[in-house]
Amino acid sequence: RKVVKFGSVGGMTDAPIYLADEAGLFAKAGLKVDRQRMTSAPNLMTATATGQLDVAGISITPGLFSSVQQGMQLRIVGDKQSLRPGVSATRLVIRSDLDQGDEAKNMQALKGKKIAVSAKASSVYMLLEDLLKKHGMTFNDVQVVELSYPNMLPALTSKAIDAAVDLEPFLSRAMSASAVKVVSDLSEFVPASGSTIVPLVYSEKFANEKPEAMAFMKAYLQGVRMYNDAIIKGKDKDKAIAVIAKYANVKPEIVREAFPAGLDPDQRVSKEFLDRLQTFFVQQHYLRSTVDVSKVVDLSFADAAVKELGPYK
Repeated sequence: RKVVKFGSVGGMTDAPIYLADEAGLFAKAGLKVDRQRMTSAPNLMTATATGQLDVAGISITPGLFSSVQQGMQLRIVGDKQSLRPGVSATRLVIRSDLDQGDEAKNMQALKGKKIAVSAKASSVYMLLEDLLKKHGMTFNDVQVVELSYPNMLPALTSKAIDAAVDLEPFLSRAMSASAVKVVSDLSEFVPASGSTIVPLVYSEKFANEKPEAMAFMKAYLQGVRMYNDAIIKGKDKDKAIAVIAKYANVKPEIVREAFPAGLDPDQRVSKEFLDRLQTFFVQQHYLRSTVDVSKVVDLSFADAAVKELGPYK
């Protein structure tokens, strides 16, 4: 069996890999997935660009676009985590003691206050700007600080910060501790069909290994559909939760209580959203110039898998 080295920061958004693996779909395709955890997008990007990894789930950062400018042939081939209306595992939360009861009042209450994001050079920072604009505010009206996700709950509890753009599983832990209230799921600022914030990326070498690259995508797509069937539609939900909990090494109730992450069942990626994001990075001086997004996105593998399996129903 061909070993495919798959990298990510780990956790519950690797659910399609877990479900496809447990169902024997990779084995059936003649593949063995070697899962490797890495701590950050830059590490994942370097490992994928140099061929240490074949496939990775990499957050969209300025580095993803600048790597293409530098001649690294990374390919965005599908969706590893997305937001779409009503489905979002990434949300702005406010400290419970500051909660005013509705979004508009909470946004006004955050004037002059500290909001934590995992990184300013990220898609969530742009979505936070969109939310501020909606309420007649800008970044000048708040103090945005960078903080890693595991440190957000302690900082909220100690009142070192007032709000945070948090994600699962840290989000539901903060909520079950009654530390926060959700202000917005940020999904109104993405296309109605959803948009990828963590794409599935192939290395140039793996993308050129056509039979294996196609076989991986087909098994992954089936895993994504099993996830959507179970977590979004409720089909065999307990069984899927048990698998995800086992592989992610978390308790089943954490998976059950979490806000589900979006995973596109046809592996579509919004080029329009990627374009808007890189323009934002240029405006924020994280990127010198934009690139032609069609040079980065290659949906041929996903399109072939959907053609074979049929569109998701």
